Amino acid sequence: MTLVRAAALLVLGTVLLAGPGARAQDKGGGLGGGLGGDPGKAPNDMKAPLPIRVNQAIDSGVEWLKKQTFAPGNWSPEVLGDVLYDPNAKGDVYVHPTGCTALSLYALLKSGVPKDDPVIKKGFQWLKNTSGGITKGKGLKTSYRIPNGTYEIAALILAVEARANPHKRDAERERELKFRLKKGEKLKTDVKLEADEQAWMKELVDALMKRWNRGKGWRYGFWTGTGWDNGPRGDSDLSASNLSMLALVAAERCGISQPDDFYVSVLKWTLTHQEKEGPEMKRWDPTLKEEDKVYAQPKDHARGFGYLGGTGADKEHMATGSMTACGLANVVICTSILEARESKAYTGELQQAAEKGWWDGVAWLDYFWTVTGNVGQVNYHYYYLYCLERACDLKRINLIAGHPWYNLGAEVLVNDQLNANTGAWIKADTHRPCDILNTCFALLFLNRATPAITGD
Repeated sequence: MTLVRAAALLVLGTVLLAGPGARAQDKGGGLGGGLGGDPGKAPNDMKAPLPIRVNQAIDSGVEWLKKQTFAPGNWSPEVLGDVLYDPNAKGDVYVHPTGCTALSLYALLKSGVPKDDPVIKKGFQWLKNTSGGITKGKGLKTSYRIPNGTYEIAALILAVEARANPHKRDAERERELKFRLKKGEKLKTDVKLEADEQAWMKELVDALMKRWNRGKGWRYGFWTGTGWDNGPRGDSDLSASNLSMLALVAAERCGISQPDDFYVSVLKWTLTHQEKEGPEMKRWDPTLKEEDKVYAQPKDHARGFGYLGGTGADKEHMATGSMTACGLANVVICTSILEARESKAYTGELQQAAEKGWWDGVAWLDYFWTVTGNVGQVNYHYYYLYCLERACDLKRINLIAGHPWYNLGAEVLVNDQLNANTGAWIKADTHRPCDILNTCFALLFLNRATPAITGD
């Protein structure tokens, strides 16, 4: 069932399908001519064409995020993430001390802020030099250089790689990185880190892999001082696992690899989080020949992915938009790398299961298509959009089941930012500090920040 009308945006397709246009940041620094720096002006001009509004929205969001996160004297616990997600909750709570800082750095770098910008330098210096930490409401001495939890480590890996591999317009990014794999083509590992950051990356990857639950995925992964604590209800979830996989792909680009069996294991585990059955759907596949479309249209079954699984037993086992996008992203990551390596561990049976999982997941997004909310969840709207960007840009597709996902999502985001009138995205539907996290998610979507790894 289609919940969004695309007709009004299709005229912009040739401009927007490749992502954001050339912006001031692409030309070597500064915030450019965006409206974010002009007091009294709206973050973007609702009367301007959508491509212009996107660029203005990015500039405004960048300026707001820089002031909120790294302004002198503004290193408050909430900005850094050292807060209880729910101060009124009973029992144990979880915090991510460096998560907001790492995610903000990643979003800023992918938005075109130069790596030598004072804000970027200050943020990384803080991460390298600061010690402290909280886990389960208790102080625990730990270095922020190697954060405590899974989410924090994964976000920091992405930020470190982004410092050496910053935002580029799509054509330049693909031409320079050549990270579009074909069968038998070796993975490009041409992101070169400085020696100290290469060592840092290796430490971070080692820490992340220690938190991997073999044969499964990742969960919170906090070290309490005496053992690991993954929180209630299991040791793996699809959200933490997908961010971890994105981080490991970033590490692959820096020459730090994982074996084939690892990718096989994560792929199999990811597919167990998909619903077992779903309504039949016609496949939207532009590669089909006309006679195939008429006589032999493939049929898929709309099967989404859930946070802890796809059984439907409760809300954490029910399919949602964000988790379906996370599941699809994991499928793309694992299959692309295994195919490129011509891995013998990637058997014909597993290939068929992965292909079916992909198409059925796409069918689920088509069946429940929307960009105005996170299907199956009342929260995490902008996180869902960022998850959708991950899945689509990893595979470098501009249409998913025929929907121009970037155009549609971009219009929602620029309108929401204009309504807030601050340069930020302030919807209170995620963890604290929700304005910072949601602004990061929005910027990453608008910048199409995830490099492709497939030749499809």
